[in-house]
Amino acid sequence: MKRTAQVAVIGALLAVGVAQTYAQSPFVVSSLNVALSGFAGDSTTATPVRISNKDIITALNNSSSAFGFSKSAKLLIEVPAGGGSPAFVVRDAGTDTDVSDFFSTDSSGLVSNGKQQYEILTLNFDSGAGTDFSVSGFSTAKIGTVSGKDTGKLTDQVTGFTSTVSGTGDVDSTAAVLKGTVSATGAKGEMH
Repeated sequence: MKRTAQVAVIGALLAVGVAQTYAQSPFVVSSLNVALSGFAGDSTTATPVRISNKDIITALNNSSSAFGFSKSAKLLIEVPAGGGSPAFVVRDAGTDTDVSDFFSTDSSGLVSNGKQQYEILTLNFDSGAGTDFSVSGFSTAKIGTVSGKDTGKLTDQVTGFTSTVSGTGDVDSTAAVLKGTVSATGAKGEMH
């Protein structure tokens, strides 16, 4: 009888441990859209250039990590629903790969009226293989409810943002000046 009770207690503790190992948290996941254009060159040449999501995915494939993402891969930004730093992910054929080591963000001057928030957003990307940028500018974010199959309704979340940005970088290892937009669309709740 005593042995049966001990086995039952050990079994219950193992079950709790396994459940805690697989505990997930809600995240707001959005498509990240980067559309930059400008000129690359030096003091005597200026060639038009562009950096889009496709170029970022290609640069990640050309990085030392040599990911091998397909042409249908999507660039996503994931933010914990409870607040916190964003993660950058490439979703390709149902598989998510964290590429946050290649990105960084910063913001300043945040003001909000409860339905929208305004700030200066900075986004940095560096593939380590000749494509990089650091852009910043005015950002407008919409605040609302995000829903997901497993998360239900997540209130007071950023449902999307648009930033008009400018900055510098490199395209094919050539210095560039850039302008354009960075935005996030299609927010939905996911468990991770």
